[in-house]
Amino acid sequence: MVTLQDIAERAGVSKTAVSLVLNDKPGVSEEKRGEIRRIAEACGYRLPHRSPDKPRNICFLKYQAKGYMVRQNGDFITRVIDGVESTARQHGYSLTIMNVRAENLAAMIPVINEAHDDGIIFLGTELEPDMAPLLREFAAPLVVLDNEMRHLDQDTVVMDNEEAVYRAMQYLYDKGHRKIGHLTTTYAVPNLKARSRAFRQALLELGLSGDAAFSYCAPDDVRAYTNALVEQIDSENLPTAILADNDILAINLLLALEKIGKRVPEDVSVIGIDDLTISAMTRPELTTIHLEKKRMGSAAVKRLLSLIADRRQHPLKIMTSCWLVERHSVQAI
Repeated sequence: MVTLQDIAERAGVSKTAVSLVLNDKPGVSEEKRGEIRRIAEACGYRLPHRSPDKPRNICFLKYQAKGYMVRQNGDFITRVIDGVESTARQHGYSLTIMNVRAENLAAMIPVINEAHDDGIIFLGTELEPDMAPLLREFAAPLVVLDNEMRHLDQDTVVMDNEEAVYRAMQYLYDKGHRKIGHLTTTYAVPNLKARSRAFRQALLELGLSGDAAFSYCAPDDVRAYTNALVEQIDSENLPTAILADNDILAINLLLALEKIGKRVPEDVSVIGIDDLTISAMTRPELTTIHLEKKRMGSAAVKRLLSLIADRRQHPLKIMTSCWLVERHSVQAI
């Protein structure tokens, strides 16, 4: 499989320059443009033959590694896609949604490149750093959604995980809680890793000490969350409040606490992060941090349109805000 990197090395240019040429974008001299196209043809790369009346299109790639986070957060992703689709339509673009698994990504890139989409929005919820180099092989401009791509030069749109955790912790602190537990999962995708780091930092900033006994960890598979938490939680030694890294974890925590005979919020308070639709239907209704899902999708399209107009830009990392949604799973002590 010939890659953009192969062509770039033979032409003595950057992959960005190759991408500009293969997508008929300005920014490369005519002499170099001809050389790049000749090298690409010699390498067997299929050059775009886009019809002038072909509709403008954005491809939304729903990437899955293990798939647990993407599948269990269907509500979250649906709202993100709503933001992508509505903003794309406002600017005259159609939207194609494609599923791709980690083991097939490398093989799918040439297929996707041959579709000659104007741009790509890549759902990176489960994308780990070791897979990131493959993103450079896409010919079209690309924005990663739901992954900050920490320390990597990549355009991204993601929620402010640190702010979400700090708002939750400050709220619990203001309610009088000083023994605060933390719930995450062994399948720590980048967002959850960021929230775990933020939890530890918030403890320090609030002058609180963490207790290993109050650190809970659910397994990869959401179907096993509740029973695993029942086994982990010591009903005789509970924190006064627990922050769950997302609403799905928090909801399973509510079920586990009910199973061991503990009342929420009377015996222990629980707060989540996401504000999924189901979070307003739990008993008690879940207090959580609202993430601007539709706005994330919209921001990703706007950034992508900027890149379509001019690929020669430094990467931009965009973070969307959040706010507290107070319901009935936290009480003051």
